[in-house]
Parts: sequence; structure tokens; C-alpha cells
Amino acid sequence: MTSSAVFTNKLGLWATFALLLCLLASMGGSRAENIDADETDRFCYPESARNSRRSCECSNVSASPWGTRALRIDCSYKDYKITDISEQLPLYTDTLDLSWNALDKAPVFASDSLHQLNLMHNNITHLTSGNFKQLTSLRELYLGWNSITQVDAGAFDGLPHLQTLDLAHNNIHSLPGQLFVQLVVLSTLDISWNRRFNETGVDLYKGLGVNWKLATLRLDACSLTEILLPADAPLRELSLRRNLLPRMPSQLPATLLRLDISDNLLEHLLPEDTKNLTQVRQLFLEDMPVLESVAAHALITTEMLETLSFQNSRHLTHFDGDAFGSSMDPKNKRRALQTLSFRGTMLRSFNSTLSPVFGQLAELDLNGLPLQCDCELVWLKNLPIQTNGRCYRPTRIRGMLVTAARADAFSCDTWPRWAYGLIVLSLIALSAVGIYLIVMGLRPHRGVTMRRKVGAGSPYARITIEPNRQENPH
Repeated sequence: MTSSAVFTNKLGLWATFALLLCLLASMGGSRAENIDADETDRFCYPESARNSRRSCECSNVSASPWGTRALRIDCSYKDYKITDISEQLPLYTDTLDLSWNALDKAPVFASDSLHQLNLMHNNITHLTSGNFKQLTSLRELYLGWNSITQVDAGAFDGLPHLQTLDLAHNNIHSLPGQLFVQLVVLSTLDISWNRRFNETGVDLYKGLGVNWKLATLRLDACSLTEILLPADAPLRELSLRRNLLPRMPSQLPATLLRLDISDNLLEHLLPEDTKNLTQVRQLFLEDMPVLESVAAHALITTEMLETLSFQNSRHLTHFDGDAFGSSMDPKNKRRALQTLSFRGTMLRSFNSTLSPVFGQLAELDLNGLPLQCDCELVWLKNLPIQTNGRCYRPTRIRGMLVTAARADAFSCDTWPRWAYGLIVLSLIALSAVGIYLIVMGLRPHRGVTMRRKVGAGSPYARITIEPNRQENPH
């Protein structure tokens, strides 16, 4: 037998073997598909909810990055209780939405493919130890808008791939130490709207074991009066809205790119408040209930800032002309600031020293400001962008857009206002003195006596009435 014949025989054997493998795979695949279909029907269309609106919506999709099979299950708004749900999830389950149901505790699911679990808007009150340890591939866990008051130690054990954890809008007062220590790749943590969370006084990083890969932290409405975060923590986004902070936190990560400290108790924004915000791109000081002024040089260190908003800070009446530094500073001509909002504040005017910064903006929102359109504000009219600012004074152009009003309407009085007031008071005083003199001049002199001639024929003559003698003979 020649070598070519031997090669041909071997090739035929390999082809036969490959064909057998394909047949076996197809048989096994069909069997697996049948098993998977049964499991999907069992979970999505249980006997108690079959052919009713309480059955879940299940759809097969191609998951990234390899286009593998994935099952997405939507069981929201079904009024499910914990007894209505199977804890064994179908194969290839990628996302499971159980929001807006009546679950009184978190189900203990088992799945090695689930990536996202949504349990928001339920009645869960307690997270037990190892509650999610059988979901080894879980990346996103949403537990917001429940009534969670107790979280046991180890509640999040067994989740080495979890990246997003949402515990917002619960009743959490305290958390056990090192709770997050096993979440080694956690990047987003939301504990907002746990109003008594401040009572714990625990260090998030050292006390709770937050890892150093955390990029986003939200602590809105937690009644915080102070917070200290490691200056070298690689945090990128921090939200502290609606707390009780009287000042900007003195210690913040130097890597912050977005900071929201809206609705806190700052009265004045000072240079020391922003000295550590050298890398911040977005800064929000909106809805500040007592913020009155932005001091000179308060924003001088924020050279990388792109978005700045004071929207609806209704007591803000002063924005210093040197808030970004001196107008002669060359740094002001190369700032990154693109969006600036003063909507809903009480600012009446802006110093022309702000023109280098305002002139390079892509968006400036002055909607709702009671602007004093005089000669000191005429430079604002010449900006190349629409600000939506309207004049409040003078009355002849009230309600007109700053950009629409004529330049000659932006006039200033040659005398100061107090001079006009002094003139009016003087005229009133002179008028009063003139009236007094006229009245006194018309009055008769004290030495003059009015005399009247009274005679017998005068109507003012004395009359004597004597008694009738006939009636009184004696």
C-alpha cells in the first residue's frame, strides 16, 4: 500500500470520527435545548400563573461580547410573593427583573450565568448572610426602594464580580464592619436616602471594607454633617446632595471628576472650600438654601472645570468679579469651563472682569435672574451666546432679553441714587418751610385788637328785661 493510500485511509477515519462527534453533539444539544426549554417554561410560566398576566416575559438574546445565548426574564409588576418564585433559575439566564412585587425577603437564587438582579420596590427588610453567594457571576445588584433595616455580616459574600450595588431608599441605620470587603471589583456604591445612616459614624473605606477600585459613591440625604474620605482614594464621582454639611468637606480624593454638593448648608463659597478640587470637571451647587455669595478667588483652582451650576440657589445675590481670579491672570483665558448656570438665583449684575471667562462659554444660563440692565452690564449683551437673561430694571425695558434690548438702553445715571434722594428730601423740606412762612404771614399780629362799636341801635346792645308790674303789684 502506497503512502498516498495510507493517508487517504487515515483521512477517511478522521472524517468519520468528526461526523460521529457532530451527531453526538447535535443529539446532546437538542436534549440540552429541551431541558432548557422545560426549565424556562417552569420558571416563566408556572402552573399558578399560566395563561395569565402574572406570568413573566422571557426572551432569548445574543449576549456580548461573543454573541452567546442569554435569557432575559422580566417579572416586574406581577405582585409576586416569595412563595411564587422558583429559586432555581433556567440555564443561560442573564438578567432577572423582580421589581415592583410583594417580596418580603430577598430570594436565595442559584445561577452561574446571572449578571443583573433587580429587586427594587419590594418589601424586603432583612438581608441574611450568604444571601447571594450562589450567584457567582453577578455584576449588578439593585436593592433600592425597599424597607431594609438589617444587613447581616457576609450578606454580600460570594460575589467576586459585583460591580454595582444599590442600597438607596431604605431604612439602614448601621452596617456591619468589613461588609464590602469581598466585593473586590465594586465600582459603584449607592447608599443614598438612608436618612439615619449618619449615626453609624463609620469610615467607609477602613470600617466597611470598601475597595480601592470604587469609582462612584452616592451618599445623598444621609443626614451627614461631615465626611472624610482618603485623599489618595481613586474616586471619580461623589454625590452628597441634601445633607447637612455647613462647609465643603476638608478632605476629598484628589482624583474627583464630578462633585455634587447641592442642597447643603454652605452660606459662602470661599477659596478654602475648593482648594482640593483641582481635577474636578463637573461641580454642582444647586438648590442651596442659604448660599449668599461666591467670594473672590473661590474658583481659582478649578482650572479643569467644564460644568458649573448654581441653579435654584435662591439666596445667591453676590458673585465676585474675581471669583475665577484676576481678569489679568492668563489662566482665565485658557479655562476649560463650557457650561455655567445661574438659573433661578437672585444675582442682579456681573462685573465686566468676568468677560474673559464668560466669553469662552458654550452655554450660559441666566434665565429668571432680576438683571439690572445698566451701563455696567452692557458687556453681557455683546457675548456671542444666547443667555436667556431678561432685564428687570429699568422698567422701560423690563422683560426684554438682554441680547434684544438696544445698547443705548443700558444707561447709568450721572449722579448716584443717594444724590437723587437727597434732592427730593431737600425739596420737601423747602416746601414745608415755605408753607409755614405763608401761614405765619397771614396771621394777625399779637398787638392788634379787634374793636367793634356797640350803640343803642346795635344788635349787640345790652337788653334789660324788667318784671311785669301788673302781675306783681307789690
